[in-house]
Formats: sequence, structure tokens, C-alpha cells
Amino acid sequence: MRVVLLSKTDRFSREAQQIARRIWPDVEIAEGKVGDPRPDALSRPGDALISFLSPWIVKAEELDRFATAINFHPASSDYPGSGCYNFALYDEVAEYGATCHHMLAKVDTGTIVLERRFPVDAEESVETLKLKTMDTMLAMFREIAELIRAGTPLREAGVHCTRKPYTFREMEALKVIDHDMSEREVARRLRATVYPGFPGPVMRLPDGSTRPFPMPERAALA
Repeated sequence: MRVVLLSKTDRFSREAQQIARRIWPDVEIAEGKVGDPRPDALSRPGDALISFLSPWIVKAEELDRFATAINFHPASSDYPGSGCYNFALYDEVAEYGATCHHMLAKVDTGTIVLERRFPVDAEESVETLKLKTMDTMLAMFREIAELIRAGTPLREAGVHCTRKPYTFREMEALKVIDHDMSEREVARRLRATVYPGFPGPVMRLPDGSTRPFPMPERAALA
């Protein structure tokens, strides 16, 4: 059985790689970062293609080479696309989760195989929400991988994405805080966009210039 796993190089991706190696000793792993050359593993036919935080968007002709192609998305079905943690916190959701879905050429639009949700605390931050999501997604990864190894068909979860995927442009717009926004709006945007190690929110002043908010000077929790 030829299985290919696409992932990043972060610690959660490495945990997924370890799980995959225990289940398929001969699994082919392609890891990298956004902008890296496309992996050669996508150029040959295979039985299963699994994306876990993949930095590559898989093309239609590459998907067609695999009998099964699934992606693990770090968000529940109501938050497809970019900035999923951020928009969920901005919307002050009571629950969130992770999904596994079949891959189509259009990102985050395939049929959902599995969705797992959990409560979101009032004091949740982007860091803590990501950590909960990664733990949930790794458990899902193990479960789905075992089904694939056993040859068990992946059934539909019966849930569907409820909106078009969020875009990177929308995520960037969420980081902009106008000087005349209400205190509540400012608080919602700060909660949704502060994350150590990444560019954070900016205040847009009356003259149109922007001033960045100070960011935590430490490593992120997740």
C-alpha cells in the first residue's frame, strides 16, 4: 500500500508523522514550508494521500493519482479556509473543533469524513485554541489512519461547510483596528489576532498611518 503524508515541520506535524510510521512503516513523508518545491511523491499513483497541515495546495491532477485523498483541517465545519482560529474567537463561539475531509482542487470544499468539537472557554486565546485543536486533530488522525489501514471505507459525517472559505485578505483585515472603534470591538480583534512570533494587530490612526500593538516576547504555547 502506497501512502503519502504531506505536512509541515512543526511539532504537531512531527507527531502525525510518528503515528503514520507506526501504522505504515513504508509511508512516504514530504514535509516543508510554504514556498518549498512541490514534492516528487505527488507525481506517482498511490493508494492514500494524507494532508496534515500541508504547506502545499494539491492540484487536481495530483489528487487524481490517489485512490483516497484526505485533509485534516484545524477548524470545525463552520470555519473553512484561512484564519480559522482567529475568526472563531472574534465571533466568540461557544464551541470549535477539527475536521477531516476528502480533498478537492478547491481548498476546504471536500466531503467531510469526521468532525470533532469541544467547548471554547471565555478566556480562550489563539494559542490555547490552537493547542486544543491540534490535540483533537492528532487523535482524529490516528483514528482515520487505522481505518485506512484496515481497508474500512471512510463514511460521510453528515455535516457540511456552512460558508465559503475565509481568505488571507479577510484575515489581514481583521488585524486592522481603527482608532474610532468601540472598546468591545477592539477587545474582540485583539483576542482574535494576538499570537507570539507573528505580525499582530495594528492601530490605524486618523491620518491613515498604522501603529503595531506590542506582541508577547516569548515562544507560543502551540
